[in-house]
Amino acid sequence: MNAIKFESEIIEIINISSSVKHLKISTPEDFNFIPGQYISIILEKDKNKIRRPYSIASSQNEKGYVELCIKIIKEGILTPTIAMLKKGDRFEVLGPLGNFIINNESVNKSIILISTGTGVGPFRSMVKSLLENNFKERIILITGYKNEEEAIYDSEFKSLAEKYKNFSYYSILSNPKDPDSKKGHVQNLIESHFSDFPAGSDYYLCGLKDMINS
Repeated sequence: MNAIKFESEIIEIINISSSVKHLKISTPEDFNFIPGQYISIILEKDKNKIRRPYSIASSQNEKGYVELCIKIIKEGILTPTIAMLKKGDRFEVLGPLGNFIINNESVNKSIILISTGTGVGPFRSMVKSLLENNFKERIILITGYKNEEEAIYDSEFKSLAEKYKNFSYYSILSNPKDPDSKKGHVQNLIESHFSDFPAGSDYYLCGLKDMINS
């Protein structure tokens, strides 16, 4: 799919944690993307146009808009500006872009998705799109968050796991506020659930470099 540049408007902003914003922004009705791809937001800062990429977190079946999951970093190049945006604000967008997608070889395989933090954004797009399009193989999503507040989309993934028998969701907190919560990293979840992973599965990883390297 070829990238296009268009003007977008913020339809909705939801603070899903103290540092993460969920943005719903408009797209042309014929805008199409492959789950896992991203768009680039172009905003003016200090009289210069700054462009930064953000993964699409919505299903490919939705039309007229996409959803983004953006972590606001105080010292970031563009996210402090994004944090000040409000409903109705307009800006330029370029997309879709990127090759982090479910490849054709995975169509008839089980899929294991492993992420940390906002790295779950593109996986939200993949999971929703695959399930809505009647993907028959197993999908296992493993996520790691810092604490309960940072566990974005947690209730949504739990609901999907109840609705679809071929989807499993496991999450863990590295620094939970509740002393009774299980503490650990995604690596611990992989070790404890590895025997449940179907043989020949394809794996996709998205998140912090330390997790990816480990």
